[in-house]
Order: sequence, then C-alpha cells, then structure tokens
Amino acid sequence: MKAGQQSRRGFLSTLAVGLAAPVFFRGTMSMAAQSTTVEIRNGVLRGSFAKGAVSFKGIPYAASTAGANRFNAPQPVQDWADERDATKYGSLSPQINTGMSGPVFGWYNQNEPLGEDCCVLNVFTPDLDRNANRPVMFYIHGGGYINGGGGGAGLDGSNLARYGEVVVVTINHRLNAFGYTNLSHLDAERFGDAANAGNLDIVAALEWIRDNIAAFGGDPGSVTVFGQSGGGSKIMTLLAMPKAQGLFHRAISMSGAAGLNVDPAAAMEPYANAFIKELGVDPKNLAAAQQIPMQAVLDARNRAVAASFEGARPVIDGKHIVTRPMTAEGLAMHAKVPLMMGSTKTEASLFFQSDMRNFKLTDDQMRTRMRTVFKIDDRKVDAIVAAYRKASPEMTPSDILVAVASDVQFRLPLTGAAETKSGASGQAPVYMYSFNWPIPWENGVLGSPHAVDIPFAFGTVNEAGEMTGPGDEAMETSMNLMSAFANFARTGNPNNDRMPEWKPYDTAARTTMLIDAKCEAATDWRGDALREVSTLKIDPFNRAALYKYES
Repeated sequence: MKAGQQSRRGFLSTLAVGLAAPVFFRGTMSMAAQSTTVEIRNGVLRGSFAKGAVSFKGIPYAASTAGANRFNAPQPVQDWADERDATKYGSLSPQINTGMSGPVFGWYNQNEPLGEDCCVLNVFTPDLDRNANRPVMFYIHGGGYINGGGGGAGLDGSNLARYGEVVVVTINHRLNAFGYTNLSHLDAERFGDAANAGNLDIVAALEWIRDNIAAFGGDPGSVTVFGQSGGGSKIMTLLAMPKAQGLFHRAISMSGAAGLNVDPAAAMEPYANAFIKELGVDPKNLAAAQQIPMQAVLDARNRAVAASFEGARPVIDGKHIVTRPMTAEGLAMHAKVPLMMGSTKTEASLFFQSDMRNFKLTDDQMRTRMRTVFKIDDRKVDAIVAAYRKASPEMTPSDILVAVASDVQFRLPLTGAAETKSGASGQAPVYMYSFNWPIPWENGVLGSPHAVDIPFAFGTVNEAGEMTGPGDEAMETSMNLMSAFANFARTGNPNNDRMPEWKPYDTAARTTMLIDAKCEAATDWRGDALREVSTLKIDPFNRAALYKYES
C-alpha cells in the first residue's frame, strides 16, 4: 500500500458512512461543468468536471465503419491536430429501438444520433492523476446484440468512479446487422470478420484502454469487464476470444446467460442468406452491400427476422470466437480470470409486463401455460409448484410462472456456468449473487425485474427514481452493489464491510449473496426449485408464447 492510501475496505467503509444521506446522489447535477484537457495517443481531448468526477465522452477508439469498413474488422483512428471536444456522447450504432418503454425506464433511454461512426467510448475518473493506478471498470451495455448504447442518465459513471475510486469506461459498438452478420460462407476472404465485428469492436476498445487509460489515472493491468444482459452475454463470448486474452483481468456478468450458448457460424447462415436477399445484393458481390444506405440495411434486417429467422448474434467462427466459454478449451482460456455472475430475483417480470393481466393469473392459467410452453405433464407441474412454494408459501400463480421463467432463462444457465468453472481444477474463483431490490411501481408487481440492477451498479438511483423509488434504502442498496463491484475490480474478491462474508461458489455450499438494502449470504438459495426446473427449456424461436396472455 502506498503511503497515504487507505485500504480498500477502509475507504469504502468510511465513505459509505459519510454518504448514507441523500446528498451523495443529489445536488451534484447543478454544479457548473468545468473544462479540462488530457492528451492521449491520437491527440488532445477536452472534457469536463461535474458531479465530482472528470468525464470525456464520445472518444473514437476505431474509425467510422461506413463504406468499405462496413462488415469488416475495426480500423485505427486517425490522429487529430486540434483539441477535440469530448463533452458529448457520440453516435449510437444504427438500430430500430434505442430504449425500453414507459417512464419507469426513462433513465435507460438515449437520444444521440444513429451513425456508423459509432465506435466511441466514454471515460469517467475521479481525477487525472497519472500515478493513481486505479482499477478500470469497463461496462458493456445491454440490449441483446440488437440495440442499446453506453450513454444516458443511468450509465453516467461519475458516481461509481468517485465512490469506488475507479476509472469507469462505457462504450458504443456495432450491433444487429452491422455488428453480427455471418458472411463467411459467402465470402470468407473479404468478409470473414463480419460475423463477430461487434465483438471485435469491443476488443478494439479494450486495446484502447491498454494504450491510453493511464492518462486518465487508470491501471491497464487491472481491467474488469462488466455488463448487463446483452453486455453480460458479450462478456461470456469475450472469455472465448483469443484476441481478448490479457486485455481484461476480471469479469462480471449481470444477467448475461445468452452468451453461454454461442452457436457455430452455420447456425446463422439462414438469417444471413435471408438478409442478403432482402438487401437485393448478389451473394457473389457482397461489396455492394457496403454502399447501401444505413436505414435500408436496418429495414432489410427486420424483414429477414420477420421471415422467422433469429436476428444477428455472435457465433463460433473458429477465428475470433473459438468455443463456448465453459468447455474445456474455454475454461483454459479464462482460468486465471475471477468471475462474478448474477441475476435479478424476478428477471422475467419485465417481459410479462407487456400484458399486465399476466400478474393476475389463475392457478389453471399458470398450469396451462407451463404445460404448453415447457411441454411437461401435470405431475411435473405439481412438483415445480411444490418446490417453489416450499421456500415461499405465499407465492401466487403469477409469482410462480415469473420465478420459473426467470430461473430457466437466466439463473439456471448462470448457476450451471458457476458449477462448471468452480468444479474445474486450476480455475480462479466464481462468485454468485441475486439482486433482490423490489421496485415500488404499481405496488411492487414487477418485483426485481430485468435491468433493475443497472442504476444501482452506477450509483444513479436518483436518475432512475421513477423505477427505484425514493428513500435511503435505495441508496444503501446501491452502495452495497457498488462496494462489491469495486472491491472485485480491485482484488478479484467482492468482500467488503457492508455485507456478510461472501464465499466463492462451489457445489457444496452453493453460496449466493442476496443483495438488497440488507444483504444475506444464502446457502443453496432456492436450490430445490432450481433443480426441479433444471431440465426445462425455452424455445428461442417461440419465446413469445411464454409471455403471451391467454384467457
């Protein structure tokens, strides 16, 4: 420990006491932003100081992906001579929908323009002390592989940077048809990178961190990737990318179950063929697709998906992503990377929200949907209901359906991954959590839905107040989550003074930290229920049937 430095545990404990009042999250937005500059490899950036942290936004880490760069690996950024404005977020990847519906999720929405100059990142740091060597927390946004971005009120990294004494980086990168369209079977020589171009963008951003983050007070040798939903899934695929090895040192996957089941490239050929057909391009002249207007590309992608093909996503191409992360080959690649994984308690309630009648199901309606979607008989339904009510007798029929959908789609795959990594020899530890803060909207009907943990992780519960609700308990929960994440980013161990001892996951105790205003380290949490649904599957091509209300 350097002279004058507090221990990490002591720092967080002291800071938490001083920030228990709302003043930590409130009152800082009115501070006048002050200009500041930093020099990186490509030139000088002009950022701003506000909310107690320094921020630089819209920094290009790769060149525009338009024209000849479309569907190809990211290209280097050209240097600039004059001071570059870095006070505003940059372009979002072309996409159809940039946010989630309703005022409850207003904090998630982003209003930046769409464009193929979308390979940009944002840096938030307590100060520009080049000798600080702060851990770097690199966030990958959600939205599946289809939409989203690294800006917006909820992803402002100022509070997390200041509270955790870390450097926070958020990014935009190519998505949907622009980032994940497998064209290798049509022209491997020229378009062999197209299938995983979005992930290659993320690698390019990690390389930017390696080369530039010291100027912002960050330690390139201590980088933690963390991300929610699609971002957490992308992190799972990064674990199996040779080119990403050594660029990050710890990983946190928040509800990122989909990335565990990345498929071979051939699985996406039907979609790619339909997409090229909708573009009106000769498959033998794919270069023509690089000149088609951005909106026309999006429209063609939507028509291809409407033809019952699953949309773009990463694939095992044997070149950039070489395996699934929890295979023997994958485990060998990330053996030294400590891993934290978790989900929210009622992930699936967000998707049932499309029809609020889903939260008033009768017992018969719940059982009918279970039989239909999971193709199980009455005896199996009875066993599942009994297992969930054993732990929580008060569960309604809707509660049970939400819990089963949440566990099958999110918690079960992540728990399986934890068991695989923790059970293999020579692996770094794995930590499991469940985020259990219930949002008060509509009398708490959603419980702890998918994406609820994002503003708690960033310390932006004020900005997300319509979702999180007011009061000190929301802030306490946020500080609990930030403390765990910041400690994990610093040491690979999330333990801190704000919660009970958090042991690594193993198949003996199956320790899960239940994160709320008051945290609990649970042994084999909901284990009987999880084992009862362990054989259930959700058809990715017919997932809507699970969430569709039937009278």
